[in-house]
Amino acid sequence: MPVRWEESVRLMIEEGVNTFVEVGPGKVLTGLLRQIERSVATLNIEDEKSLSTTIEKIAAAKADAA
Repeated sequence: MPVRWEESVRLMIEEGVNTFVEVGPGKVLTGLLRQIERSVATLNIEDEKSLSTTIEKIAAAKADAA
């Protein structure tokens, strides 16, 4: 059965998702996401440093939204 990645991503965007977090080494899924929709935010966690950075960015975005 096909994965239906693009269809799944488009549905999430239509439902209001505007930030995606890729967990694991590399940025393949982030690259694919960028080809589908460049306006969404993408974050990547592949080690302890990038985890800390991602947590900080999410916390800042939540503070800005409040």
